Amino acid sequence: MRPFVVHRHSGHRGAVYALAVRQGRVLSGSGDGMVAAWGKDAASGEAVAQVGQAVFALAVLDHLDILLIGTEVGDLHVVDLSDRREAQRMVLHRRGIYRIVALDDQRVACAGGDGSLSVWGVRRDARGPQLTLQRHIPMAEEKVRDIAMDPARGLVAVACGDGTVRVLDAVDLNERLTLEGHIGGATSVAWHPGKPVLLSGGKDGHLRAWHAELGTPLLAQPAHRAGIYALAFDPRRELLATASRDKTAKVWRADDLEPLMRLDRPAGGHTHSVNHICWLGDHLFTAGDDRMVIEWSITDGGTGGR
Repeated sequence: MRPFVVHRHSGHRGAVYALAVRQGRVLSGSGDGMVAAWGKDAASGEAVAQVGQAVFALAVLDHLDILLIGTEVGDLHVVDLSDRREAQRMVLHRRGIYRIVALDDQRVACAGGDGSLSVWGVRRDARGPQLTLQRHIPMAEEKVRDIAMDPARGLVAVACGDGTVRVLDAVDLNERLTLEGHIGGATSVAWHPGKPVLLSGGKDGHLRAWHAELGTPLLAQPAHRAGIYALAFDPRRELLATASRDKTAKVWRADDLEPLMRLDRPAGGHTHSVNHICWLGDHLFTAGDDRMVIEWSITDGGTGGR
């Protein structure tokens, strides 16, 4: 079965760079500085925050009712979702924040365009949300584009612009592995939910698989015609979605990385770069430079191609 578009969510006045999920809705962050919320099967959205700079990254900490927003200039905004008030603005990175990921209930990590990784302690007290810098780690001369946490193994994967993927110990953040493979830079990472495998995407459009603990290369295949900006497994752990600068998103069978579906312009998809993806149940949301958030109904077993 082919995928079909459920809704084309419009309203942003700039490219959409980031997506996150909160309480059955998808949040989107845009170049217009706005964070909006969209419901599944709902055509209209709602403004959540405005930070005055292009939004490159979003993360929701549900257990603390906090929204973290990373901007093009490297600022980290902390929003108390209980009253939608900005509680803090942290200034550390000299260039944009490309990804924000929770390492555990008390720490988050940010991927910086200045080539560094920052780690913050996060809590809530009587004053509201509180972030405190714990570590600021240089990783590469080029941008750090993505972070993925594997709680089961206690490992953190970091996609670096020098073409490497660095695997760190989640506790002390010491480097365990350096995986070299992406010409032009590594841009996305994800841990396989059912196997000891780390996946990475790069500016070269290739999807690579590595043994999670040994770092042994397991697979390298052309997946897109341009950089792969995001990887995301569905909640059932059966499908992998990829988003690319080549204006397409694709869906792959998680077990063997066989291509299933191609979400492109003829299918109702984006007209420009696809910057981010996220799952909400069996629906896939894609965000693009065309200012759209597109909601897709996805069913396993579809046909498609590379």
